Amino acid sequence: MIKQVEYQIEPIENHERAKKASQSRDMLFTLENQVVNLEESMGDLKETLEVVEGHSAELDLMEEQLRETVLESLCSNVEEMQEVLNSTSNKLTVR
Repeated sequence: MIKQVEYQIEPIENHERAKKASQSRDMLFTLENQVVNLEESMGDLKETLEVVEGHSAELDLMEEQLRETVLESLCSNVEEMQEVLNSTSNKLTVR
């Protein structure tokens, strides 16, 4: 009788081990899929970051060009205003 009980316990234990192993494989498969999805997302994120950095560099260049243009324009206006002021001052001095 003892041998019969042992034989009955063993198949149940094997079945439970197989079930646990199957669950472990399923969890591992799910985890591997999540890792693949995460890696793909990271790749997409890196591409997006490169595009943003490129646009940022373009904007920095445009900002510098605009700054130079505004400064040139202001300097030109100051020179013209100085000439008008000098001319007016000279006219007033002559009178």
